[in-house]
Amino acid sequence: MRKRERQQLVETLIRQKRLSTQAELVVALREFGYPVTQATISRDMRELGVQKGTGRDGKTGYVLPPPRVRRDPAEILARLLSESGATVRAAQNLVVVRTEPGTAPAVGLAIDELEREEIVGTVAGDDTVLLVLPDAAAAQGMVKLLTGMVQT
Repeated sequence: MRKRERQQLVETLIRQKRLSTQAELVVALREFGYPVTQATISRDMRELGVQKGTGRDGKTGYVLPPPRVRRDPAEILARLLSESGATVRAAQNLVVVRTEPGTAPAVGLAIDELEREEIVGTVAGDDTVLLVLPDAAAAQGMVKLLTGMVQT
């Protein structure tokens, strides 16, 4: 089970059941066929912003924070690319995005948040993001996409 799927299941369980300990959540996940450790659940809960609170019934249990409004990842990436003075080049199945020093980690994260299937992986340094794509054609397509974002 991927992290995102597991965290969605954690959210669902917290909404549907009155769970008051991490051990109860571990047991509930195992009942769905997902063996997890308490440490994994602890990390997931921290990332999801889960807290203890009192429900409408007056009982204490885990509660989820109000839903966050997620901004458009493409909009964020376009702004970051423009503000960082990014240049984009392909080298066979790789795409190299050069930015101002210190901005590549944010650009790399924004690229990851696009969740494009053709991106095999990304690595961000201080001023360079490396994208790995399956082939040269996909790399050229990614260059076109990212270059278009820089110009907007």
